[in-house]
Amino acid sequence: MFTEDVSPTFAAQIENEEVTAWQDMYDALPADFANQFQLKMMRVQNVALTLCPAIPFVHFNAVKNFGMGEPASEALRDDICTIYREAGIHHFTFYHMPHCQPPELSGWLKSRGFQAQGGWDRIYRDSQPLNAGNLIKPTDGQRVEKVTLATAPEWAGYIDATYGLPTSPWLLATVERPGWHHYMLRQGGQIVAVRSMFINAAGWAWWGIEAPVPGIMAPSFDLDRQLCQAMVQDGLKLGAQHFVADIEAPTPAMDTPAYHHFAELGFKRPYFRTHYNC
Repeated sequence: MFTEDVSPTFAAQIENEEVTAWQDMYDALPADFANQFQLKMMRVQNVALTLCPAIPFVHFNAVKNFGMGEPASEALRDDICTIYREAGIHHFTFYHMPHCQPPELSGWLKSRGFQAQGGWDRIYRDSQPLNAGNLIKPTDGQRVEKVTLATAPEWAGYIDATYGLPTSPWLLATVERPGWHHYMLRQGGQIVAVRSMFINAAGWAWWGIEAPVPGIMAPSFDLDRQLCQAMVQDGLKLGAQHFVADIEAPTPAMDTPAYHHFAELGFKRPYFRTHYNC
């Protein structure tokens, strides 16, 4: 089965490893870029917040692990909301997992005007080898390559053009930074899909910075399948023990090609992460 139950402790571990990746990304921020766009990541107790009034992008204005690891409170919710509003940010997101504590947490968000507006299926795999029978070969003219300092400007430019963002200076600061591995799929010499992986000291590999998003920005999942296979193969060689990613175009029936592709790559779905937006 593709769906797999995990303990609240393990779910909190998964979410905290994503926070670790984001924290390292923010640690890499060039100071002038951070000041120009008012980018900031901070902690309130154990809760990680990203804030950016200049760029209304979900990842940059999100409460990432509220109620994970230790119970949240209504007072903490209000303190967090105050921080965003004093920063001039009136639209931001709380991530909510089934393992969040206490159970009343989702009601607390709704009572302050937050609404559940979609979300992502969290997916996870361990360090088991890939099933050789599920491996695919790139079609003619396609190849996956890792981003280098030489190809970094092209890669960063592709991401910014895809999303309409000005983040190239920040992206470039992560290239060949310890723990970071960026991948791009070329077709006929042109970049057609990208993803990134951050592997921390404990062997957790978080995946993000994908473009275009399969099923949302790209109608086909096939290009992403090639990238993900190469990333698992490389991650295992690099010593990754756990891989964490998302399906950003989820379906309750789990019937899109994304689910089939990730199942072939050994991933399981431990839970759905709801986005509560205001």
